[in-house]
Amino acid sequence: MSHTHSSYDQQAQIQASQAYVIEVGETQAGLVNRRPDERYFTFIAASAAFHALEGHRFATPGAAELAARQLAAPRRHSAPRLAA
Repeated sequence: MSHTHSSYDQQAQIQASQAYVIEVGETQAGLVNRRPDERYFTFIAASAAFHALEGHRFATPGAAELAARQLAAPRRHSAPRLAA
């Protein structure tokens, strides 16, 4: 006789996981997920613009949000501007 997990067991596992949506402005960048046996949150990109963060691990959802914001921020030019 094989052992199958009951619906209750599966529901308990789902509730024990932690997942948070990461947004930058109005854009859903992705989500982070952590299972009960994991220490870090893993980033799952929801948009190609945030694919560079795919699979990265973060200590907190806030750290993942900061990384997504930094990735989305316009690049600042390091070259000095010439006066017109």
